[in-house]
Amino acid sequence: MKLEDLTTIDQLENFLSGTQAVAFSVISDKDACYRWIQGELVKFRYLRLSRQGKGAVIRYSPLSRCQLLATLSKITSR
Repeated sequence: MKLEDLTTIDQLENFLSGTQAVAFSVISDKDACYRWIQGELVKFRYLRLSRQGKGAVIRYSPLSRCQLLATLSKITSR
């Protein structure tokens, strides 16, 4: 499975617990990383998630919680 195939919070939590095999690719460009994160926040509908679901998305993100929330505020202010 590729990271792009993770579409539900259940799949994401299985991945985070180590029970789901996933293929990685490395993003070296900072702007590309932020675009990927924005896409993931939209894909998982972060604003509509439960507290548990939001926690899973935060653990999945390579950013700190503060960086992730700053990125989220940029998305929602558009």
